[in-house]
This record gives sequence, structure tokens and C-alpha cells, in this order.
Amino acid sequence: MPPPPPGPPEAPPPEAHSADEDPPSLRGEIGATKAAFQRLVGAHVELAKAEFGDILDEVKKVSILAGIAIATGISAALLLAVGLPLFLGEWIFGSIGWGILHGLLLLAGIGVASAVTAVGIGGAVSRALLIGVATAIFIGVVLGLNLTNRAWGGVGDALLPLADAGARPLAAAIVVLPVVAAIMIGLLMLVLALGDDAGGSGTGASGVGERIPAALPTALYVGWLAAFAYSYSSRVAWPDLAIVAVGLVAAIVALAVLVVVASWHPGFRLMTGLAIGTVTGVVLAGLTAVGIGPRVAAAIGVTIGLIAWLGMMGAEVARRDIDTEGLKNRFIPQKTIDITKETIEWVRARTPLSRRS
Repeated sequence: MPPPPPGPPEAPPPEAHSADEDPPSLRGEIGATKAAFQRLVGAHVELAKAEFGDILDEVKKVSILAGIAIATGISAALLLAVGLPLFLGEWIFGSIGWGILHGLLLLAGIGVASAVTAVGIGGAVSRALLIGVATAIFIGVVLGLNLTNRAWGGVGDALLPLADAGARPLAAAIVVLPVVAAIMIGLLMLVLALGDDAGGSGTGASGVGERIPAALPTALYVGWLAAFAYSYSSRVAWPDLAIVAVGLVAAIVALAVLVVVASWHPGFRLMTGLAIGTVTGVVLAGLTAVGIGPRVAAAIGVTIGLIAWLGMMGAEVARRDIDTEGLKNRFIPQKTIDITKETIEWVRARTPLSRRS
């Protein structure tokens, strides 16, 4: 007969405590429990450190990616702010130079408008902007249709019929505009200087070092005008030594006369006005006498419009007195201060202090 299957293994007998071994004390149990608790807390701390390390790695990675995103956004904004005026200048006006000029003037206008609005003269910005837009449209239309070129052509036909037909508008403008502008601005400066002297606010005479540079633009224009008059009347073609000699002598004589006149304070103001008018007239003659086409006319109109916007805002600020007291009060919580004072007075009236014994 086959042997019977083996039964389950017998459990080992429980360890018997010897009679000499003492059972664990209460302090030992507390110590073992404390050690176990410390090991448990340590395990949790290590787990938290590991998780926080992973979280910090993720934060670093996200921060780097976010920084890249912000940097690319700023770069894109800068590229748009710089590239858009250049693109518009090339596309609309035919040159990126116009884009640079218009971008600078526009940014300057926005900065001035922000400053003017911050000091409480916001109405000046809108009025100046309307004047600038109207000026730009007017200048662009007038120059784009060559209205001034045609007008100067008519003046040249009447004033300088012997001049070349192609150069006649420019010659007439350069002969007329600087003279008119110099006389008007010079007389205005002279009247203002005489008023200052009558009121006792005039200054002393200027030195020769100041008078010569101020007189130079007018003297050079007088020399050119004398040379042109000699060439036109004698029918001598440019270049010619006689024309150069006439122009040089006229410029030297004009410079000497102006320097002497400027030794008197109102005379210096008169000479300054003559110089400003001469330069302004020459610039305006070049702008108004030449047929420049619609694209350049539009660019010039936008330029003058932006300059007019800036100038009108500056004039408005100069004309008004900035209310510094009101500007300061905007940053003081006056209502809160007043109510707090009233509350303190109310509490003090209802809770009188006891007299000291």
C-alpha cells in the first residue's frame, strides 16, 4: 500500500520567555514608538524633498520657456514698432527715410501728448492733433497738385522773363520768399526788442563772436542775390569770375554792416530775425517752387503735420500755467484725511479725557 500523504508542517513552538528575561518596560515601548514615528516622519520628509525637487525642476523648465515666450513677444513688438514705419515709408512714400522721420516724430508726439495729459492739459492734445491733421492734408494737397509750383511759375514769368523757363519758378521763389520772410520776422523781432528796452527788461549789447555767426546767413543770401542780379542783368552765364567777385564783395559788405548794427541790442534782435527769415524763406522756396509729385508731397505733408502737432502742444503748455497745486492734490487722499480728522474730533468730543488728580 502506498504511504499516506504528508500532513501540514508543524508550527514551531512559541518562544518561551526565560524566567530570567524581563518583559519590555513602558519607557522602552515609548522609545520604540518614538523611533518608529521619527522614521515615519523622515520617510515623509524625504518623499516631500523628492517631490519638491521634481516640482522645482518643472518650475525652472516652465520659467525658461515662459521667459523665451516673453522675450520673443518683446522682440516681435520691437520689430513691429521699428519695421512698420520703415515699411510704410517705403511702400507709401517711396523711401524708408520718410518712415524713420515719421516714426521719430510720431513717437515724440505720443510722448509729449502723454506728458501734457499727465499734467492736466489733455484738451490741448486733441486740438493740436486736429490742427496737425488739417495742416498735413492742406500741405499734401497743395504740393501734390503742384499749385505752388504753378503760382511761382506765374510770378517768374512776370518778374524774371529772361530766366530759363525750367528754373524760373525756383528763381522767383528764392528771390521773393527770403526777402519777404526776412523783412517780416526782422521787423517783428525789432519791435519786441524796442518794447523790452522801453520796459527796462532789455539786455546789453552782444560781442563780435556772437554777432558774426548770427549775421552770416543773411550776408550769404545778400551775396547770392547780388550775384544773381548781376548775372541776370548782364546776361552773363554761370560760372563766371565776375559773378563770384560781385557776390563775395556784397556778402562781405553785408556782413560788416550787420555786425555794426548788431552792436545795439535791438539791432542784434533785428539781425537775428533777418537770419531766421532768410533761412526759412530759402527752405520754403525749395519746397514750394519745385514740382515734387504726389508721393513726396504726401510725405512732406505728414512731416509738417506732425511738426505742427508737436509745436501746438508746446505752445499750449507755454501759454498755460501748470496747476502744480492741483497736480499735487491728485496724489493726496484728502477726503480720507478730512473724514479721519472729523472722526477723531467726533470721538474726542464724546469721550472727554478725565482730569488728572
